[in-house]
Amino acid sequence: MKKLIFITILTLLLFGCSNSEKGHEVVLDEIGLTYTTPAEWIEFETSNIYPLTIQSNGTLARIIYNYIKADDIEKLNDVSDSGSYTDYLTPICEIMVATQENYDTLDNITSLYSSSEKVSQQGEYCYYVLYNCSKNNLDGKDAENFKILSNSVPKLIESISTKDFNPDDVKPIIDDVTMYLTFDTKTLEGESINSSVFSQYDVTMVNFWGTYAIDKSNEQKVLQEVYENCGDIKDKKVNVINAIVDTPDEINEEIVKQLKQEAKGTFTTIVMDNTLANWAVDNLEGVPTTVFVNSDGKIISEQIKGAKSAETYMSQINEMLGGI
Repeated sequence: MKKLIFITILTLLLFGCSNSEKGHEVVLDEIGLTYTTPAEWIEFETSNIYPLTIQSNGTLARIIYNYIKADDIEKLNDVSDSGSYTDYLTPICEIMVATQENYDTLDNITSLYSSSEKVSQQGEYCYYVLYNCSKNNLDGKDAENFKILSNSVPKLIESISTKDFNPDDVKPIIDDVTMYLTFDTKTLEGESINSSVFSQYDVTMVNFWGTYAIDKSNEQKVLQEVYENCGDIKDKKVNVINAIVDTPDEINEEIVKQLKQEAKGTFTTIVMDNTLANWAVDNLEGVPTTVFVNSDGKIISEQIKGAKSAETYMSQINEMLGGI
């Protein structure tokens, strides 16, 4: 699986508050960038648009809006898939921040598009918009949808404004960002939750699982046992979160609800948002996989791969607490 480094602007939603005439304003202060997504994109946001914010060799940042077919969403969420998640994505456009010198060497990226515009420059860094994907295998309704999205990219370009920023504020963050978990989503029961919940605990156990793995693993009872044991720990607060990688999906959410009810589970279960899904796709080899984070959301353990006993998880938790 190709390794990509996600930067902290992924913690900001790439779809902000909507406006029926203009779409969404996106403000990315870390790279001095503001723009508004086209109104034509609004109806496709939850069904066909998959945004990524990454850094690759020669760039400071790349904000990529991709088209994904509805039938491929489940495949994308299957982090055990041996292929690359980019196999399921067709770029609508991307905003690239890079020096002019580096941009001229990035044929591996620029060749993916037939149109490009340099829209602004701050210091040595230039802002480019690349669009009209040259490798487009979409057909039928997906081809029609993609054309609508692609044809409206000039509106996004027209909305772009930039301001001075400090590149040194971005680079150190890039090195460490894969060590943090961030999300802004909902629980299985429909309540809003975000990664600030980590601040309420000394250690949080985050267990990633998917319903497609039900024949091989179902840790709901184990997670509940761990959660109850953590409540007995004195002087320290420990939480348990179960993240379901093949959500949001109504059918899969109902499956998990039933399994959790059978286990009499009272721990927190969350559905995935784009930020957490991107992290999982790029960092997990399969599910179940468990990590432990501190109150800042920073991962403080090696990944535990596969289903384990409650005793194994509690041993790891006690080790984490001993280091605090």
